[in-house]
Amino acid sequence: MLSPRANRLTGPNKSTWLWLLTPLAASYLVLVWLGGAWAGEPPKSTAWPLETIYLKNGGVLRGLVIEDTPRHVRLHYVRQPPGRPTVVLTATVNKSEVRRIELLEAAARQQLQERLQSLDPTGQIEKQRMEELALERTDWQGQPNQGWKYEAEEFTLYSNAAEEIVRRAAVRLDQIYTAYSRFFPPRHKAATPTQILLVSTVEEYRAILNQAGPVLKNPALYDPTSNRIICGSDLRRMGAELDVIRRTHQQQRAELSAQKAAYLRLYKGNKRELDAHLARIAADRQRIDEADRRNEQLFDRATQQLFATLYHEAFHAYVANYVYPPNRPPGELPRWLNEGLAQVFETAIVEAGELRVGHADRDRLAQVRELLRQGKLVSVAELLKSNRGQFVVTHAGDRPGSDRYYLASWAVAFYLTFERGLIGTPALDRFVQAVTEGGDPLAAFAGLVGQPLEAFERDLTRYLQSLQPDGSVIDHSPGK
Repeated sequence: MLSPRANRLTGPNKSTWLWLLTPLAASYLVLVWLGGAWAGEPPKSTAWPLETIYLKNGGVLRGLVIEDTPRHVRLHYVRQPPGRPTVVLTATVNKSEVRRIELLEAAARQQLQERLQSLDPTGQIEKQRMEELALERTDWQGQPNQGWKYEAEEFTLYSNAAEEIVRRAAVRLDQIYTAYSRFFPPRHKAATPTQILLVSTVEEYRAILNQAGPVLKNPALYDPTSNRIICGSDLRRMGAELDVIRRTHQQQRAELSAQKAAYLRLYKGNKRELDAHLARIAADRQRIDEADRRNEQLFDRATQQLFATLYHEAFHAYVANYVYPPNRPPGELPRWLNEGLAQVFETAIVEAGELRVGHADRDRLAQVRELLRQGKLVSVAELLKSNRGQFVVTHAGDRPGSDRYYLASWAVAFYLTFERGLIGTPALDRFVQAVTEGGDPLAAFAGLVGQPLEAFERDLTRYLQSLQPDGSVIDHSPGK
């Protein structure tokens, strides 16, 4: 939802809402940022192997070396901030400052080059995909041609939101499903596609759920029985505002093109006068383009929670249909682990056709640490014995308890994934099968992690207290 100020969409005549940098200011920011990065050891990427330049002053640069001469080394410096898109900048280092260089093997280097080429920092590739998308009109809740439909291999998207939003949602859902398939290869490829309903108002979302009792507070849900995701959001006003601004900009660009053609005819023999008018038209076009770029950023922030919600529910659907179907071996993923992994992946970054995960959500990590400090984090034993009821919020009074279970499931799932490396292993399959067949979940989990529950909980606590948002762990042992 767009706030009145910080997230307000901007037109070219609303310069107070635009953030502009002169070329000098932009260069200064880049230099300061790079200087800070060189000062110490940056966190390694959790997904992409990078080439490394070790400096004599102790600094480290990671990325792709593009030139190595007796006088200097140039590289595409790669930084992957927690939860944010990859940043790539070109840096040059004097050879006299370099201690040593570690290069990748040829195959890994080629893969890194392809990944960097596939990045889309300006959003133009996503825009092109949105424009080329095969979107069609369809009926919506009994109203003829009031909705949009997009069909993919794993899902079919239906929505009554603005076309711009539906196209963006379709493109990103395509990406997230592709990324899930690379992280969790599908076992069952003949599954039925999931139906996804993206509803443009919260009121209509509640009406579709048809709740007879208390109103469900979850912003979305996946119903495995019907294989359907229903997601509600306040999209109608946002989409209408975006459409108005887009049409206004199209009209203004057309007017500027007409003015340019007229000036070219009128001042054909007067270069000085013509150049003055063309410069003004170019400046007006630039202001419109800058407003469009700013609006894209604001729109992206405003819809960030929407896509996180879709990623979360899409993970449930993908796992239930393609990896751990409830009626096929090894069985259904336990609810707590399903919810924990969905939270890990809802904050993932999809880049270059891949899912980049491994960063710890800053807010969740802070809340988990506070619960640990208070001694109120749900224990592993409680989590293993939990059921669906602990993860459904039906009214406001349920939220604190539900959040405690969600936070604990996220913490354990993150630890199992990135520290223990147990997700996607035969050991996890054996655990899932044991629980599905009615075995003791505590004993099955001890078998999964290879240690008694009490020892695992101590290790988990130490890990969470040392975990950093970038996914690294600070070693607090003596001498470190």
